[in-house]
Amino acid sequence: MLIFRLARVTGYRIGQALESLQIRTNEFAVLHHLHRAGPLSQQELGGALRINPSNLVGLLDALEADGLIVRPRDPADRRRHIVGLTAAGQKRLVQDKAAVSEAEQELLAPLSRDERSQLHDLLERLAGHSCGPGRC
Repeated sequence: MLIFRLARVTGYRIGQALESLQIRTNEFAVLHHLHRAGPLSQQELGGALRINPSNLVGLLDALEADGLIVRPRDPADRRRHIVGLTAAGQKRLVQDKAAVSEAEQELLAPLSRDERSQLHDLLERLAGHSCGPGRC
């Protein structure tokens, strides 16, 4: 239950930080994932972020209307769209990441630098185990 409690408070605080910039947590997640992974098909993106395809379309429509992503058809398979960040999306992500970082710093304030590093390493290991291929 401890991980669940921390996940909820972390989600809430990061959500508040992003809300002040008028972006929702799931929109930030899309921009952040595209930045890390590069252009992906809508299906790959939805699977990676565990977003239902019907919810993903509306989310991507909003991000595209704001000029933060593009969704051209895949030249190799015209039935698919490839989602990628625009320059405006990259710029927006920098601003949003700063707000998320500030919220994270507040959450991690009780930990020393070494403890933060150790926690990060442990969380990476848990995520790699729990969210490996075919799991998340």
